[in-house]
Amino acid sequence: MKDYVEKGDIYFFYRPKVNTPRVENIEDVQRLYLVLAPDDKDTARLFLVGKKRMPEITHGKPSSTAREWMMNDMTGKPTNIGEALAPLEYATKTRGEQEQGEAIPVGEGRYAIFERHNSSRLAYRLTNPTKPGKAQAELGILAEASYIILVRNPSLDVPGFPDAKPNYPKRLIEKFADQRWLDIDDSKLLDYEDAQLLLIGAHDNLAEEQISITGKASLFKTLGLKKREWPNEALEGGELTEPHMQPEAKEPEGDRSKGGERGGKAATDSTSAAGITKALKGIDLPSSKADLIKQAKTNHAKDDVINVLKEFPSRKYKTMADIQKALGEIR
Repeated sequence: MKDYVEKGDIYFFYRPKVNTPRVENIEDVQRLYLVLAPDDKDTARLFLVGKKRMPEITHGKPSSTAREWMMNDMTGKPTNIGEALAPLEYATKTRGEQEQGEAIPVGEGRYAIFERHNSSRLAYRLTNPTKPGKAQAELGILAEASYIILVRNPSLDVPGFPDAKPNYPKRLIEKFADQRWLDIDDSKLLDYEDAQLLLIGAHDNLAEEQISITGKASLFKTLGLKKREWPNEALEGGELTEPHMQPEAKEPEGDRSKGGERGGKAATDSTSAAGITKALKGIDLPSSKADLIKQAKTNHAKDDVINVLKEFPSRKYKTMADIQKALGEIR
């Protein structure tokens, strides 16, 4: 295994539960996301962290009890990842119209995946906030940390892990042989949606790993987000906060045809994630591909939106996140 498999930016986001007026602790959080944006690549990965918390690190030593799973929820261009973290509006058959606020940035830094002591490691160092606060403590995000990181063999069942399986090519499947877990010697193992990882807490001091992670992360620029629109209390002050934006913001003044601002014509009628969400307003989930196209036509979506939906894989879409994932697959 190479000393360094990959380096890049790491970002943490949490999404509060639907209809939560105030976020006070982890019980008010629906999901914790971790984003890996490798250096020198026009791609990023959005991971869902199990139990909404990073594994605990006990006395700076690896512990088999301090473990958690992490699953690839989406791989695509960094700007597509940014769109997937935006606020959502959707309909359900049991609860009617629902709104879910934007995922809130709670940490940014630099990471490295490397070999140490015959195992692969994921280590990171935060650049913002400079001093973790309550928000980071609730989610297990430290100023710096390292974890043993292993990839699950999708052919073998593991209790407590999601049932979803990545569509690995034969070349990667053969790496596992009959092993339940695999060290990461090829970053491609991380790229496939539904790829599942095991994290085991290792160290809370990178000096113990004998590595130095340098550089400054650029969350908003990399993900194509406008900093002034997103809550920054957690990212800069370490305080838990609630979403600020609406799924569909008011139209900007002036010529809407120029778009560019959230809610402008280019933002809502294009084939961006926001445009697809608008085209599917009122959709009952779960729905088939044909249902998505029918709803978009009912909403008088433009032909370019309809054509994008026609490229979607033929399967059931249970959530808006599933729809955004499909959008990332065809781009």
